Amino acid sequence: MFLMFYRRLSVVVSVILLCLALSMVVEWPTEAWPIAALGSPLAARLFQAWLAAVLLTGMACSGTVSILRLHPLVREGQRPHTFVFWVLPALATLLAAVLLPRASSPIHALGGLAGTGIALPLIIAGEYRTIDPHAKGHQIARLGLNFAAYAIALVLFTAIRQSRAHELLLALATLGGSGLLALDLLYAARQNLKQTGLHALIVGLVMGEIVLALSHVRMSNLTAAILLLLIFYLGTGLARQGLLGSLGRRVLIEFAAVALIGLVLLLRYGP
Repeated sequence: MFLMFYRRLSVVVSVILLCLALSMVVEWPTEAWPIAALGSPLAARLFQAWLAAVLLTGMACSGTVSILRLHPLVREGQRPHTFVFWVLPALATLLAAVLLPRASSPIHALGGLAGTGIALPLIIAGEYRTIDPHAKGHQIARLGLNFAAYAIALVLFTAIRQSRAHELLLALATLGGSGLLALDLLYAARQNLKQTGLHALIVGLVMGEIVLALSHVRMSNLTAAILLLLIFYLGTGLARQGLLGSLGRRVLIEFAAVALIGLVLLLRYGP
């Protein structure tokens, strides 16, 4: 089983990295159609590179599924909601597929490809390890996945701030990305999936609204991304405490203190 796991993991990651490398050297044609949204013009551009990104994301999901099925609990049907374990590998692959072809230099592109080659197998292996909450090393794996989720969130928020797309599209991208990341983070609380999904949706909606508001505020992209990450951290933290039924005065004071300290540090030392 151990050998089969690493053999399948190496195949999945190798195929994704190969396709990512090809996407960095292939020039894709572009087509555009004018669309009106909420009374304002919205130029919707269809990049065939986006189609490649979607296909790569599908490969990441299917590859992760094939690896998760090696776990005894999945084979026995004791973990029915394995789609939650696809979130981090899928978003990491999607961001790599979208951002790497737009890298400012070949060195940055190769560095991003190498980083993806390191992060992706670690994320998939971490997801596999957290299937069994009683397994040895579960807490360490979950901690690593939490770090990966917040790192992906920072990259996502930075990319959204740097994008020149319509603000409505940016808000929808934020809603979808942060909602899925929140689902991954909150699912670790092992509560009812409907309640977990509702809390994750609320976090996504809040983040989408904040992105819309910040689109009218002048600040550097990195500062805005860090601010969004701080808000996302507070939102998922409060949602987790709410799911666990431990959202009391002490917890609210602690989160308020974290928010205040983070905001002061950002205003004082932010880029």
